[in-house]
Amino acid sequence: MNEKASKKSSSKRQLTKVQAITVMAVGGLMLLLSIVIPTAPDSNAHTLKVVVGFLGLCVGIVGAAFRPTEAPKNPKQ
Repeated sequence: MNEKASKKSSSKRQLTKVQAITVMAVGGLMLLLSIVIPTAPDSNAHTLKVVVGFLGLCVGIVGAAFRPTEAPKNPKQ
């Protein structure tokens, strides 16, 4: 009975596989664009680029943290 209660509470925080991949891809794209796009240092565009890169990293980490974790169905012993 305790296992069912813990499964219900943890399932609220999990994304589906497609959602997790999408979130990680969007975060990676944001980070990649902030690295590739050239800007002049000490400008508003450079500050925005750094913020977008940081947010992209955070979005990617959130997607990885909330990905579905399933045990293998046929464990080899």
